[in-house]
Amino acid sequence: MMVSEHNHSDQSFRDKIILIRLVEHLDHAVEDLQHVNSADELEAHRILFNSVAMEMTQAQECARKLSEECRNAMPDLPWNDLRALRNIIVHDYDEVDPVSLYNTVHQDVPALSAQLRPFTKISD
Repeated sequence: MMVSEHNHSDQSFRDKIILIRLVEHLDHAVEDLQHVNSADELEAHRILFNSVAMEMTQAQECARKLSEECRNAMPDLPWNDLRALRNIIVHDYDEVDPVSLYNTVHQDVPALSAQLRPFTKISD
């Protein structure tokens, strides 16, 4: 079934599309981080630092767009932590701690992405 055949007013379908985008942003952050071996290297590489920070911001924006029902269906996921990281990146960008950003993406994001991936399947 083609995606365009779905009723786009259906909230569960919209949530699935948003979850797909969220996972893509998380995966891009992890992919970008693979070009460095430490928080110091990340901080020294402005383009990668900005990219990782922006991918995490975009992931949170996707999480924010999910329906409350969808987030409540996954209570074990760190929705509040995603929001807190986004707020630091967006509101205090010059204060982003490279160690926290590096550690979060290196240690926590792969597991989060793996937890979300089963919810991104679009059934026929």
